[in-house]
Amino acid sequence: MIIKKMRLSMAVVTLAGTVLAATPVAAAEETTAKDTAAKQSETKYENKAVADVRSNTTLNIRKSGSTDSEIVGKMKKGNIATVVEKGSEWTKVKSGNVTGYVKNDYLVFDNEIEDYAKENVKQVAEVKTETLRVREKASTDSDIIDLVSEGDTYTVKKTDDEWVQVKVDGETGYVSKDYAEVDYSFGNAKSMAEIRAEQEAKEAAEEAKVQEAAQTSSSSSSSSSSSTTTRRSTSSSSSRRTSSSSSSTTARKSYSSSSSSYTAGSATGSRIASYARQFVGNPYRYGGTSLTNGADCSGFVMSVYAHFGYGLNRTSSAQASNGRAVSISNLQPGDLLFYGSGSGINHVAIYIGGGQVVHASNSAPYPKGGIKISSAFYRTPVCARRIVG
Repeated sequence: MIIKKMRLSMAVVTLAGTVLAATPVAAAEETTAKDTAAKQSETKYENKAVADVRSNTTLNIRKSGSTDSEIVGKMKKGNIATVVEKGSEWTKVKSGNVTGYVKNDYLVFDNEIEDYAKENVKQVAEVKTETLRVREKASTDSDIIDLVSEGDTYTVKKTDDEWVQVKVDGETGYVSKDYAEVDYSFGNAKSMAEIRAEQEAKEAAEEAKVQEAAQTSSSSSSSSSSSTTTRRSTSSSSSRRTSSSSSSTTARKSYSSSSSSYTAGSATGSRIASYARQFVGNPYRYGGTSLTNGADCSGFVMSVYAHFGYGLNRTSSAQASNGRAVSISNLQPGDLLFYGSGSGINHVAIYIGGGQVVHASNSAPYPKGGIKISSAFYRTPVCARRIVG
């Protein structure tokens, strides 16, 4: 009996020793993982500083460490900078094209940046392969709803270990983390010269918008006057001549496929493509139709064609019924290319030749999308339409 009790006691002691020995190991492993993550974060943001201000304010970068010193640039909330020289009250930083001094009270430094970014800075996913599939769900078995190009960046809605949820041309989908690099979109400071240039460009755009509206109004009045004159002239002609004129007009509106019509149409298409290109870099705005202050894909196309006197439908799906169908293998500048999911249309672009399109996209390279030039086959086109010729 005594021997059995001794054996039992030894077993309990051995078990307790095992538990005690194992617990510190597990704790040590967890601590090591945390330390590793902290060191990686510290190394990544070593000698970096991020602006910590309210979203509706900016942080002044000054020529020297004094509030009386000249302002040489500004940082927005979440903008990042390299620390040139850290002081007790002021730190000399370099961000973008600006070098100057910022008060320490409004900066987050080094290893504190990661935690700050999680709560205050948006993440973006940059495509790291030539063409990446965007899927309806986070699975390789899910339907492909879009294709995106290398170098494009998209705002991240959420992410896990394998997938990133992004929004592309109005649709939410998932891309594999294996082919997209996720990082914080810190942004850089802007110099006062850059800020002034942007303000001047904005004022010029406003002026252009006013002129555009005035020109449209003038064209409309001229068209109305011309239409009235034509109706009066037609009413005084013979019925035979009226019929002939009507047939000729109908033929022109139906975009005759004769060689002369094709040549004229091709030339006009080239002018349309050239005109559209000048707005590259202007902003994207959902529901917008302004070529200078913001347009969505169909608003951009509609406004470009309106400049040449063509009235197109408002949405991309409705524009797919304008003009006439053409083969994607027989495109000419000015043709419209339509993209979508399956047979549904959700995006439209203007073909400009050389295998390229110009379009208003809500993805990078511009902060919230913009008018840009892309490969015509950055996505698989659903169909093409010819408005001119």
